[in-house]
Amino acid sequence: MRIRIYLAITLILCVFSGCQPQNRPDGLPDLFPCAITITQGSQPLEGALVRLISEDGSSAWTISGKTDARGVAKISTHTGFAGAPAGTFKVLVSKTEMSPSQFPELAKNASPAERAERANQISMEKRTRYNVVKLEFDDVKKTPHSITIAKGGKNDATFDVGEPIKEEVK
Repeated sequence: MRIRIYLAITLILCVFSGCQPQNRPDGLPDLFPCAITITQGSQPLEGALVRLISEDGSSAWTISGKTDARGVAKISTHTGFAGAPAGTFKVLVSKTEMSPSQFPELAKNASPAERAERANQISMEKRTRYNVVKLEFDDVKKTPHSITIAKGGKNDATFDVGEPIKEEVK
């Protein structure tokens, strides 16, 4: 009986501690929904980092999102608060990829020893990182893309980052 009570109390504490809303930081402005779609060569670009940088330099908050398979990044502020503050922002887009591993994928039923050996191989492996989006789209002075976030406005936009590239990160 005591074990059941203990388990019930533990479960309740876990549920309530994990479900509490994150405290809003002091000074966080009102946020408005924003979704930005990124295409590359007219196709959705998955896995790109989208950042908004205030054009007037007034925002000290991190405003960003990552694109999904449809190329859509749902923008959040301060890592976890949905939306972006009002203002005009430069839209920065970046994405890198690693060269493929020379080691084959492990079987799903691989042993712990095989997994440890694979982790060791990967840690020693030399791989190359590539930019797959032109660097101009990740430069606040060069990007042609900007968005104005407004209260009650439609704060969604689509931007294209040109044709795919593969430039080694140096």
